[in-house]
Amino acid sequence: MNLGTRFSRLEPEQRKTHLVEATLVCLKRHGFQGASIRKICAEAGVSVGLINHHYRGKEELVAEAYLTVTGRVMGLLREAIGATAANPRARLSAFFRASFSPEVLAPELLDAWLAFWGAVKTAEVINLAHEQSYGEYRAILALALSELAEWEGWIDFDAELAAIGLSALLDGLWLEYGLSSATFTPAQGVQICEAWVDGLQVSGFRRCG
Repeated sequence: MNLGTRFSRLEPEQRKTHLVEATLVCLKRHGFQGASIRKICAEAGVSVGLINHHYRGKEELVAEAYLTVTGRVMGLLREAIGATAANPRARLSAFFRASFSPEVLAPELLDAWLAFWGAVKTAEVINLAHEQSYGEYRAILALALSELAEWEGWIDFDAELAAIGLSALLDGLWLEYGLSSATFTPAQGVQICEAWVDGLQVSGFRRCG
Protein backbone atom coordinates (compact mmCIF):
# COMPACT_ATOMS: atom_id res chain seq x y z
CA MET A 1 0.00 0.00 0.00
CA ASN A 2 1.49 3.38 -1.01
CA LEU A 3 1.71 6.54 1.08
CA GLY A 4 -1.19 8.18 -0.73
CA THR A 5 -3.51 5.27 0.10
CA ARG A 6 -2.50 5.33 3.76
CA PHE A 7 -3.02 9.10 3.83
CA SER A 8 -6.51 8.84 2.32
CA ARG A 9 -7.52 6.36 5.00
CA LEU A 10 -6.59 8.68 7.86
CA GLU A 11 -9.31 10.51 9.73
CA PRO A 12 -10.00 14.03 8.38
CA GLU A 13 -8.37 15.74 11.38
CA GLN A 14 -5.32 13.50 11.06
CA ARG A 15 -5.00 14.35 7.37
CA LYS A 16 -5.24 18.05 8.15
CA THR A 17 -2.62 17.80 10.90
CA HIS A 18 -0.31 15.83 8.60
CA LEU A 19 -0.55 18.40 5.82
CA VAL A 20 -0.21 21.35 8.20
CA GLU A 21 2.97 19.93 9.69
CA ALA A 22 4.42 19.37 6.20
CA THR A 23 3.46 22.93 5.27
CA LEU A 24 5.22 24.33 8.35
CA VAL A 25 8.39 22.39 7.51
CA CYS A 26 8.36 23.76 3.96
CA LEU A 27 7.66 27.32 5.09
CA LYS A 28 10.63 27.17 7.44
CA ARG A 29 12.88 25.62 4.79
CA HIS A 30 11.83 27.58 1.70
CA GLY A 31 9.78 30.58 2.87
CA PHE A 32 6.30 31.35 1.54
CA GLN A 33 7.33 31.98 -2.06
CA GLY A 34 9.49 28.87 -2.26
CA ALA A 35 7.11 26.50 -0.48
CA SER A 36 5.32 25.11 -3.51
CA ILE A 37 2.51 22.57 -3.48
CA ARG A 38 4.89 20.01 -4.97
CA LYS A 39 7.42 20.53 -2.19
CA ILE A 40 4.69 20.25 0.45
CA CYS A 41 3.46 17.06 -1.25
CA ALA A 42 6.98 15.63 -1.20
CA GLU A 43 7.36 16.48 2.49
CA ALA A 44 3.97 14.90 3.31
CA GLY A 45 4.58 11.92 1.05
CA VAL A 46 1.34 12.38 -0.89
CA SER A 47 0.29 13.26 -4.42
CA VAL A 48 -0.64 16.73 -5.65
CA GLY A 49 -4.10 15.37 -6.37
CA LEU A 50 -4.66 14.48 -2.72
CA ILE A 51 -3.82 18.01 -1.58
CA ASN A 52 -5.99 19.49 -4.32
CA HIS A 53 -8.84 17.32 -3.03
CA HIS A 54 -8.68 19.10 0.36
CA TYR A 55 -7.48 22.60 -0.59
CA ARG A 56 -7.93 24.92 -3.56
CA GLY A 57 -4.28 25.97 -3.60
CA LYS A 58 -1.18 26.73 -1.59
CA GLU A 59 -2.65 29.91 -0.14
CA GLU A 60 -5.60 28.04 1.37
CA LEU A 61 -3.29 25.40 2.83
CA VAL A 62 -1.03 28.07 4.34
CA ALA A 63 -4.09 29.82 5.79
CA GLU A 64 -5.15 26.52 7.36
CA ALA A 65 -1.66 26.13 8.84
CA TYR A 66 -1.81 29.71 10.13
CA LEU A 67 -5.11 29.10 11.94
CA THR A 68 -3.87 25.79 13.31
CA VAL A 69 -0.70 27.31 14.77
CA THR A 70 -2.48 30.34 16.22
CA GLY A 71 -5.11 28.01 17.66
CA ARG A 72 -2.41 26.08 19.50
CA VAL A 73 -0.93 29.28 20.90
CA MET A 74 -4.34 30.63 21.86
CA GLY A 75 -5.07 27.41 23.70
CA LEU A 76 -1.84 27.72 25.71
CA LEU A 77 -2.60 31.34 26.62
CA ARG A 78 -6.20 30.62 27.62
CA GLU A 79 -5.04 27.69 29.72
CA ALA A 80 -2.49 29.90 31.49
CA ILE A 81 -5.12 32.54 32.29
CA GLY A 82 -7.69 29.96 33.35
CA ALA A 83 -5.29 28.28 35.75
CA THR A 84 -4.83 31.54 37.68
CA ALA A 85 -7.80 32.52 39.80
CA ALA A 86 -6.11 35.08 42.06
CA ASN A 87 -6.95 38.44 40.44
CA PRO A 88 -6.89 40.14 37.01
CA ARG A 89 -3.31 41.36 37.36
CA ALA A 90 -2.11 37.88 38.27
CA ARG A 91 -3.96 36.48 35.25
CA LEU A 92 -2.22 38.99 32.97
CA SER A 93 1.12 38.00 34.50
CA ALA A 94 0.30 34.35 33.74
CA PHE A 95 -0.53 35.38 30.17
CA PHE A 96 2.88 37.07 29.81
CA ARG A 97 4.76 34.09 31.23
CA ALA A 98 2.95 31.79 28.80
CA SER A 99 3.71 34.21 25.93
CA PHE A 100 7.43 33.79 26.63
CA SER A 101 7.31 30.10 27.46
CA PRO A 102 9.52 27.59 25.60
CA GLU A 103 6.45 26.29 23.72
CA VAL A 104 5.62 29.71 22.26
CA LEU A 105 9.24 30.74 21.69
CA ALA A 106 10.16 27.45 20.01
CA PRO A 107 12.33 28.22 16.95
CA GLU A 108 10.05 26.33 14.56
CA LEU A 109 7.04 28.31 15.79
CA LEU A 110 8.82 31.64 15.47
CA ASP A 111 9.94 30.67 11.97
CA ALA A 112 6.30 29.94 11.15
CA TRP A 113 5.24 33.38 12.44
CA LEU A 114 7.80 35.09 10.22
CA ALA A 115 6.62 33.14 7.18
CA PHE A 116 2.97 33.83 7.94
CA TRP A 117 3.49 37.55 8.50
CA GLY A 118 5.39 37.76 5.24
CA ALA A 119 2.52 36.06 3.40
CA VAL A 120 -0.40 38.01 4.88
CA LYS A 121 -0.59 40.56 2.06
CA THR A 122 -0.01 38.06 -0.72
CA ALA A 123 -3.44 36.37 -0.69
CA GLU A 124 -6.88 37.30 0.60
CA VAL A 125 -7.45 33.92 2.25
CA ILE A 126 -4.25 34.29 4.30
CA ASN A 127 -5.15 37.86 5.21
CA LEU A 128 -8.57 36.67 6.40
CA ALA A 129 -6.90 33.98 8.52
CA HIS A 130 -4.68 36.67 10.01
CA GLU A 131 -7.64 38.94 10.78
CA GLN A 132 -9.54 36.07 12.38
CA SER A 133 -6.68 34.90 14.57
CA TYR A 134 -5.58 38.38 15.63
CA GLY A 135 -9.15 39.42 16.29
CA GLU A 136 -9.46 36.48 18.64
CA TYR A 137 -6.09 37.26 20.23
CA ARG A 138 -6.96 40.92 20.82
CA ALA A 139 -10.32 39.85 22.28
CA ILE A 140 -8.49 37.75 24.88
CA LEU A 141 -6.26 40.72 25.75
CA ALA A 142 -9.18 43.17 25.81
CA LEU A 143 -11.11 40.98 28.25
CA ALA A 144 -8.09 40.57 30.52
CA LEU A 145 -7.40 44.33 30.45
CA SER A 146 -11.08 45.18 31.00
CA GLU A 147 -11.15 42.96 34.08
CA LEU A 148 -7.98 44.68 35.32
CA ALA A 149 -9.54 48.12 34.81
CA GLU A 150 -12.65 47.12 36.74
CA TRP A 151 -10.54 45.64 39.54
CA GLU A 152 -8.39 48.80 39.70
CA GLY A 153 -11.38 51.14 39.45
CA TRP A 154 -10.24 52.93 36.27
CA ILE A 155 -12.90 55.16 34.74
CA ASP A 156 -13.61 55.25 30.96
CA PHE A 157 -10.84 52.76 30.23
CA ASP A 158 -10.61 51.80 26.55
CA ALA A 159 -9.74 48.10 26.80
CA GLU A 160 -9.85 47.54 23.04
CA LEU A 161 -7.35 50.33 22.35
CA ALA A 162 -5.11 49.07 25.15
CA ALA A 163 -5.33 45.56 23.68
CA ILE A 164 -4.10 46.88 20.32
CA GLY A 165 -1.13 48.51 22.05
CA LEU A 166 -0.25 45.44 24.09
CA SER A 167 -0.64 43.15 21.08
CA ALA A 168 1.75 45.36 19.09
CA LEU A 169 4.27 45.23 21.94
CA LEU A 170 4.10 41.44 22.13
CA ASP A 171 4.37 41.09 18.35
CA GLY A 172 7.43 43.31 18.32
CA LEU A 173 9.08 41.33 21.09
CA TRP A 174 8.33 38.01 19.39
CA LEU A 175 9.72 39.33 16.11
CA GLU A 176 12.87 40.64 17.77
CA TYR A 177 13.36 37.37 19.65
CA GLY A 178 12.81 35.41 16.45
CA LEU A 179 15.46 37.43 14.64
CA SER A 180 17.95 37.22 17.51
CA SER A 181 17.26 35.39 20.76
CA ALA A 182 20.37 37.00 22.24
CA THR A 183 18.66 40.43 22.34
CA PHE A 184 16.75 39.70 25.57
CA THR A 185 15.77 36.76 27.73
CA PRO A 186 12.22 35.43 28.09
CA ALA A 187 12.22 36.73 31.67
CA GLN A 188 13.11 40.19 30.38
CA GLY A 189 10.30 39.93 27.84
CA VAL A 190 7.88 39.32 30.70
CA GLN A 191 9.44 42.23 32.59
CA ILE A 192 8.88 44.59 29.65
CA CYS A 193 5.21 43.59 29.44
CA GLU A 194 4.74 43.98 33.19
CA ALA A 195 6.25 47.47 33.00
CA TRP A 196 3.85 48.32 30.16
CA VAL A 197 0.89 47.34 32.36
CA ASP A 198 2.35 49.36 35.23
CA GLY A 199 2.29 52.33 32.86
CA LEU A 200 -1.48 51.97 32.51
CA GLN A 201 -1.74 53.35 36.02
CA VAL A 202 -0.50 56.68 34.60
CA SER A 203 -1.70 56.79 30.98
CA GLY A 204 -4.94 54.91 31.50
CA PHE A 205 -5.98 54.60 27.82
CA ARG A 206 -9.02 56.79 28.47
CA ARG A 207 -11.75 56.83 25.84
CA CYS A 208 -11.72 59.87 23.56
CA GLY A 209 -14.83 61.74 22.55
